[in-house]
Amino acid sequence: MDEGPIKSLLDILPAYLNFFIGFLRSPRAAFAPYAQTGRVHSDLTSFLLAGVGAAYLAGVVMPIPGLDIQNPQGTMDEFAIFLTRQDVRILPLEALLVVLAIALAAHLIAKLFDRLQMASAKPSPDPDHAPTPNLVGTAEDSVNAALGFAAIMLPLTTVLLLGILSLATPALEERLGLAGLIIAIAGPLVLYMLVATFYYLVMSFAAVHKVSWGRAAAALATAYVCIMFIVMNIP
Repeated sequence: MDEGPIKSLLDILPAYLNFFIGFLRSPRAAFAPYAQTGRVHSDLTSFLLAGVGAAYLAGVVMPIPGLDIQNPQGTMDEFAIFLTRQDVRILPLEALLVVLAIALAAHLIAKLFDRLQMASAKPSPDPDHAPTPNLVGTAEDSVNAALGFAAIMLPLTTVLLLGILSLATPALEERLGLAGLIIAIAGPLVLYMLVATFYYLVMSFAAVHKVSWGRAAAALATAYVCIMFIVMNIP
């Protein structure tokens, strides 16, 4: 893939599709042109904007029979209403800001714990057995990982959620029963979240930082625990 800026829509769409397919097949191979470059790539920013557009398009073309905007019946309806009432002109900016904030916070926390670990580790006379950080590279590399991951997972998650909303109808509940409906809805969602988080998210960071899955998982897990602790303790 050409590493130059992708400027036109005709360039973005095929490049995005190539990245989309390549990412699902192998995140490490898809991120190879962007690994440890030390700068944020405009290609990946364009991919995120394309992903936001694809997610919005899915929301337009996939009707939800059980959703009544004028008379919401539950939390899922309220969430769907919230999405439909957002200003589509600022949705890409909102998504970009959220992705950048999470990526930078995770990177800084992971780097901090790496420094603490390196400082507390005993020096080894053998360079091959010397302690190494879990997350090498720069904050820009982490941003690239988050941009690429969000560009793919945002439309996929939107399609999945819309599909679940469309399935959660009284007719299906009557046919499967409440327990069967919960299993039919929760099963695919839980499986999707596990694969997206423990494989694709971790491999995205592993790819751009050129580290193993285990090191990337350790860095992200530490950052996640710290972020959740801070969020849960905000008054």
